[in-house]
Amino acid sequence: MINPDHQAQLEEAFLVALRHHLSGLRSKVEDDFSEEGFKHELTNLESDAVYSQFALASPEYVLIRLMGRMSISIGRRLGEIYDKIPRLVAVARFGLAAEQVAPKINGLELDIGLDFSSLSEDDTDFIKEVVRKHLELTNCQEGLGIEIRYNFNPNDSARLRKDVSMAEYLGAINLVPIYLIFSSISPRQEAIGRLKRAGWTFLIGSQAIAFAQELLGLDLARILEKPKIKAEVEQQIQTIMREIFSSYAFLRASANYR
Repeated sequence: MINPDHQAQLEEAFLVALRHHLSGLRSKVEDDFSEEGFKHELTNLESDAVYSQFALASPEYVLIRLMGRMSISIGRRLGEIYDKIPRLVAVARFGLAAEQVAPKINGLELDIGLDFSSLSEDDTDFIKEVVRKHLELTNCQEGLGIEIRYNFNPNDSARLRKDVSMAEYLGAINLVPIYLIFSSISPRQEAIGRLKRAGWTFLIGSQAIAFAQELLGLDLARILEKPKIKAEVEQQIQTIMREIFSSYAFLRASANYR
């Protein structure tokens, strides 16, 4: 388990990451939902024959587009927070260097690598037992290669090609490829099917959370319940929502419906 000093460092690191990414979201609202951003998007729609012919070169559709992009951005930034924190935990939990936990393999960075040759016998036995319990795998080969996502909704072939390549690279160095997806509502089954065929074993939603919690002693739900962190999350999100719904884009698009 993580000792109290490391736990405090983890919570502070989480706050730093949280502030960084939520600040980025606020900047996106400020830019995209501004009068200038709104008019730029509307002009682009008006210049497109198809959108114009389908009556979609309208303030209402501009808002739909902006909201869609905002949703994607929120999911991406949540994912970045959830990707980084487990690395810090793994460094503390197993006494590894940062570059050992997040190695670059053929130019691609792995989220978490646990190579048994770098670990104690006790830690190796512990990891094998966790894998047997959660994945029913009896052969961990020479360690684990873990990719972590909060959201999983790859919408471009480059992202999938990277993950396929990573599975191949991990197989070549005898690390078992394990893919954790914390969100249970985002997975795309066709993409998951392709990556399973490439060699990844998936844990999704509560299964991924339980695996990470036992392997790393990582309980992000408990961290989010900490009064200081919970208060900051609520305040920041309320500010973002208030800025969206009082923005030029929202007021312009909803003007005909008030």
